[in-house]
Amino acid sequence: MRERRKHSRFQQWNKAIIKSASGGEGVMPSCPIDACAWDLSLGGTRLQCEESFPVGSVLRIHLELVRSREFIGIDGEVRWTRWNEELKVHELGVEFRECVEATLQAIMRNLYHDSDRKGQQDQSPVQENKVPLS
Repeated sequence: MRERRKHSRFQQWNKAIIKSASGGEGVMPSCPIDACAWDLSLGGTRLQCEESFPVGSVLRIHLELVRSREFIGIDGEVRWTRWNEELKVHELGVEFRECVEATLQAIMRNLYHDSDRKGQQDQSPVQENKVPLS
């Protein structure tokens, strides 16, 4: 089967809050709703939460990016939904809408940057204060 996605997916959990929702056909749950983002890419993510949203809904999502430790707000459209029987959660495929360059850069830092190594490299060497022992 041919991959249709434009962007590579990264399997990492990121905390998400669905702040608001609009549009779509059907019942819209009350927001805010806690969620988890999985399969994050520059183009979208899969959300897991206790509520289902209609396909076509536009969600305002706040993401806590786990690797870069940044917080972003981004809008996305629900492209598909399904019930995950094993985990007992709703899953939503969300395609990000146009967003500002700073938001894309934050996602890129989170996905492509080795933040653990950066933290070590950014630290200046510790100066040893030698104290006479006499």
